[in-house]
Amino acid sequence: MRFQASKAEQNLVRMALQIVTETTSQYSDLMPLRLCRPVPFFGPIECAKVITFGLNPSTTEFTKKRNWSRVTDAELPDELVNYWTNEDRTPHEWFQPWQTVLSELGVSYISDAAHIDLSPRATNCCKGELKAQFIEMLRTDAGIWIEGLRIARECRLILAAGSATNDPKRGYINQFISEMLSAGAGVRLRDHWSRKQSGAGQTAHNMICLHEGREIPFFFCSTDPTVRKGTVLIEACRANIAALKKHLDDQPGAPNVPPGIVDHR
Repeated sequence: MRFQASKAEQNLVRMALQIVTETTSQYSDLMPLRLCRPVPFFGPIECAKVITFGLNPSTTEFTKKRNWSRVTDAELPDELVNYWTNEDRTPHEWFQPWQTVLSELGVSYISDAAHIDLSPRATNCCKGELKAQFIEMLRTDAGIWIEGLRIARECRLILAAGSATNDPKRGYINQFISEMLSAGAGVRLRDHWSRKQSGAGQTAHNMICLHEGREIPFFFCSTDPTVRKGTVLIEACRANIAALKKHLDDQPGAPNVPPGIVDHR
């Protein structure tokens, strides 16, 4: 069965394409030689109960054999909402650990989950002298994922993992949202995360607050799906599975009291 992108999802793709087109020259040093499409989401976000959240698409998503070059801008919204069932390409292997976590929560990318990134642009490494440019790009693109969360009216839980800036002190995705976005960005992360000195798989339960007054539970793991084939991320989520399942029983946007932090190492 093939789905049609909603009006809101179509508009989000147009927004992403416009922002990327208008700012391409500013961030050209970050762009890979391989032609990559801006991808603001994977799967039908408007009806997703759970959204996984990462940094940006992998350049290997856009290898020649994956047939992205044939997709026009007009076709892109439908291509994205049908990402998980597309006959032309299988989902990228990066998503496999998240698929395991979603299965244990009783949801699936195929039916009621989707993915969003801090930026829709696939890029080269963001270390060294390009780091400041990469951070500025993330700020430029923030409106895209914030709008994505705004239209995800059924979302009851966000699962985020990993680093945004490769900064060992303040580079995690949750820290980027809390500390590196302007007050007028349209979103804030509530509740403090006390990072330990060391250890993989550190976790935090937060709330992401949109300016319209809506709050969504935001679970964060410090280790992303690429580390140890995703085993650290999976075990960190399992250690918090009861709390995560409870969020799925709540109504979207309902007031929530985040459970205590559980660290898994």
